[in-house]
Amino acid sequence: MPWNESNVERLRELWDQGLPTAQIGKLLGFTKNAVVGKAHRIGLERRPSPIRRTAVKPDRKKARSPIIPKLNFENTKEEVVEKQKPQKNFQPVIKNLFTNSVKRGCEWPDGHPDESDFKFCGKERFEDKPYCLEHCAIAYVIPEKEEGEKEQIANPAN
Repeated sequence: MPWNESNVERLRELWDQGLPTAQIGKLLGFTKNAVVGKAHRIGLERRPSPIRRTAVKPDRKKARSPIIPKLNFENTKEEVVEKQKPQKNFQPVIKNLFTNSVKRGCEWPDGHPDESDFKFCGKERFEDKPYCLEHCAIAYVIPEKEEGEKEQIANPAN
């Protein structure tokens, strides 16, 4: 149902009476959002938010979780620098498996993993790929163009 002059006039009257937008919408046959939008477009006076705001904000220090420690940002620069100095006897707990000094070879599988003689190719890898040059040629194939494009390239006179 489109807005017409009688609906707009009724909207103004109900708005001035202070009725909630949802109730105005029900009386006029529109949604609450349609009423709010139309009121905004025709320049009716804005209403205060129906959400009640408390005058006094709650004390957030009392609401702090006992699990989260209180942070102290009053450290001096010297204290921070001392804390950041690396320890001489530091050893990582977990070793990074990808940075070991052993060079791995081609990872192309040879056989089925369930078989006893299963292994990887093991040849020298090509650049930063996981396979040797021979297996890269198999693994990284450029998709062929459509048949129509092939024919047009083969027979440019057509």
